[in-house]
Amino acid sequence: MKKTLLIVAREWRMRMRRPSFWLLTLAVPLLLALLYALPVIAAQRADRQATILVVDETGLFAHSLRPSDCIAFRTMPSLDYARRQLDTDSVDAILYIPARQTTIPRDAFLLHHSSTPPLALQSLVDSQLQMLLRNAILEDVYQLEPDVMLSVENTHIRLHTQDAATGRESFAAVKSVVAIVLVALVVLALIVFGVQVMRAVQEEKSSRMAEVIVSSVHPVQLMVGKVAGVASTAVLQLSLWVLLASASIAAIQASSPDLFAAARQQQANRSLATKGSEATLQYNTPVALVDDTVQGLTAINLPLVATLFLAFFLLGYLLYGSLLAALAARLDSDADALQWTLLILSPLLIVLILIPLLLQHPASTLAQWLTLVPFTAPAAALLRLPFGLPTWQLLLAAFLLLAAFAAAAWLAARTYRRHLVR
Repeated sequence: MKKTLLIVAREWRMRMRRPSFWLLTLAVPLLLALLYALPVIAAQRADRQATILVVDETGLFAHSLRPSDCIAFRTMPSLDYARRQLDTDSVDAILYIPARQTTIPRDAFLLHHSSTPPLALQSLVDSQLQMLLRNAILEDVYQLEPDVMLSVENTHIRLHTQDAATGRESFAAVKSVVAIVLVALVVLALIVFGVQVMRAVQEEKSSRMAEVIVSSVHPVQLMVGKVAGVASTAVLQLSLWVLLASASIAAIQASSPDLFAAARQQQANRSLATKGSEATLQYNTPVALVDDTVQGLTAINLPLVATLFLAFFLLGYLLYGSLLAALAARLDSDADALQWTLLILSPLLIVLILIPLLLQHPASTLAQWLTLVPFTAPAAALLRLPFGLPTWQLLLAAFLLLAAFAAAAWLAARTYRRHLVR
């Protein structure tokens, strides 16, 4: 046991001295906090109001276009005059609607100078043109009153996906993003730390250091020390990721308390607005994607997700680390080792390929089997976690992972004993 602890301490010191370890330890939490903060930044950021010059030769649109916080319209008498304004003033584009022989215009042109207008701006202009043309046809041909058209335009209906027992919103889109991030992180971590074990064994074999070590240490102790040493640094790094990311997210929430408080309040009261004036107000209010994103993030139990992430990563690492350590002890060629590494890690890649299908059906039979199969469980379980994973499946997946690790450790010990002791 003492010799095994010495090997663990040696692996620990080697990795603690590497600058890349500390660089990644600081960079990854900042990246996660930035991803979390993007919706908040988008909610607080006031976009510059774009200015569009309107040259309407049909007379149908110029005085009916509606300005907003992000777009303003200015009517111009002629296209030549508007072109001169485009060259001199802070103008984003010219909306030119030429006259036609028919009463219904067929084309409109958004003229710009140097930079192309953003797609969102083009979409706003296009939607207003379509709406005004439709209203003109309804009013002239069908004599529909403007008040009636306005009431129709301002009517919105929103489909809510809620839990029947609790009334909580599902936020499937936000949970899908969180699930993808969790799977990407665990697969990346398993590959990186698993390959570190394999590289450590290969380096000691190529430098003949393994022969020196096994002269005083049993091969099984060497294998356990390698896997446990890298595991200790991996758990430390992931724990620091969780703590630093949580601290960064908490700082973001503290910097914008009103926004997150409003999001939590909307989430708590969402099931109440089902009839009467509240429902009417809800239907008449445009859907805010940013608010949904913030509410979806606050609805996720982040401490529980972080704990389960660490648990499934550790179990998956013990399984794949043992297999990769045995592989490194068995093979001598780096080219062969790379091919076999891809084969061993292929179950994780299969889960990555099946992400679109699993997100559409997180409770399907395929998703359940991938959760219970030890080689795919670390990724599949975390993918399903934000959508609600039954406790019995969670516990069974963890138990099967432990059993698979015991079998892999036994196989790795036999491989070490056979190929390092000659």
